[in-house]
Amino acid sequence: MWRYASLSIPILAVVTGCQMFEKPAPVATAPAQTVAAPEPPPAPPPPQQPAPLPAEKPAQLATTTMAPVAAPPPGPDPKQLVGLDFDQTQHLLGAPAKQEEKPPAKVWVYNGTNCDLTIFFYADINTREFRALTYEIKNHQATEGTDDQCLAQLMQGT
Repeated sequence: MWRYASLSIPILAVVTGCQMFEKPAPVATAPAQTVAAPEPPPAPPPPQQPAPLPAEKPAQLATTTMAPVAAPPPGPDPKQLVGLDFDQTQHLLGAPAKQEEKPPAKVWVYNGTNCDLTIFFYADINTREFRALTYEIKNHQATEGTDDQCLAQLMQGT
C-alpha cells in the first residue's frame, strides 16, 4: 500500500505540473497600426522690433486735430445719504413729508414728482445717535429715470 501511495504523489505532481506550464490559447488581435511621428511645432515668429518714435510729440498732434470732449457733470450719488444724521439729512433734502417709527428704526419719507425716497435711520451702538443706514428709492414709472435723477430732484425741492 505504501508503494501505491508513494507512486501516486509523483504522478500527481507530474499531472498538475503539466497543467501549470501549458501555454494559453492565442487571442486573435487586429494587426497593429503604425502611428506616424508627430510633426514638430512650427517655429515661433521672430520678435517684433519696437515701433520707431515719431518726429513730433503725440500731444502736439492731438491738440491741433482734436478738441477735448467734456464729460457730463455727475449727479448726486444716493450713497452719500448713508451715515448722515437727522440734521445733515434735513439740511440736504429739507423736511421729510412723513416720519415714522418702526423700532428699532426711524423712517423718513420724501415724495418727489417722479419718485419717492425712504431713508432708514438706526441708532449707533456707541453714541446712541441715529444715522442713516440704508435708503430705498421707488420710481413712479418703471422707465422714469435713475436714482441719481430722483435724488437731484428732491435736493432741488429744498
